[in-house]
Amino acid sequence: MSLLTESKDYDIRYSEISDGELIKRWLKDPSVGIWYPPSSEADQDIFVKNWIGFSKFNASLTATYAGEPVGVATIYLMPYIKVAHVCMVYFIVSPQYQGQGVEESLLKNIKHLAKVRFRLESMHCEVFEGCRLIKDLNSTGFKEIIRQENFIDLPNGPHARLIYECVL
Repeated sequence: MSLLTESKDYDIRYSEISDGELIKRWLKDPSVGIWYPPSSEADQDIFVKNWIGFSKFNASLTATYAGEPVGVATIYLMPYIKVAHVCMVYFIVSPQYQGQGVEESLLKNIKHLAKVRFRLESMHCEVFEGCRLIKDLNSTGFKEIIRQENFIDLPNGPHARLIYECVL
C-alpha cells in the first residue's frame, strides 16, 4: 500500500486562519476529539482559535491532498524571552486520512520549520496514553519525558498524560 504522502497530489503549505474550521470539524469526530483536551464546544472554540492563531506568524503547516486540507501541525511559540527557545506542538489529521503518512510528514516538516525559521532548540507534545499518534511521535524522534498517571478520565477509564520531547 502506498502512502498518501507519496502522491503527486500531496503538498504542505502554511496554514491559513480558515483552516481552523477544519480543525474544529475534526475535533468533533469522537475518534479524534477524545485525544485532545477540550470536551465542550465552547472549549473547542477557544482551543481552535489559539491553535490557528499561530498561523499569523507562519508557525503552522497544513497538509493538503488534491488541494483539500487533510491535516494541520502548529508550533505554539512562547512569548517570554527565557523560554523562547522551546515550544509546544499540536497536530491533527482528518479521520479519513489517518495512518496514511500525513502525521509523520507534518511532524518532520514542523520540526524543520521550528529549527530553521524559529531557531528553536526543542519541541514538546502533550498526548494521552493510548492515543494512536504516539507511534508517529516515536518514529519522528520524540521521546517520552513525563508521565502523569490517572491524569484524564476517558470513557474507558483513567489515562496517563504523556509529554514527549524532541531536541532539534
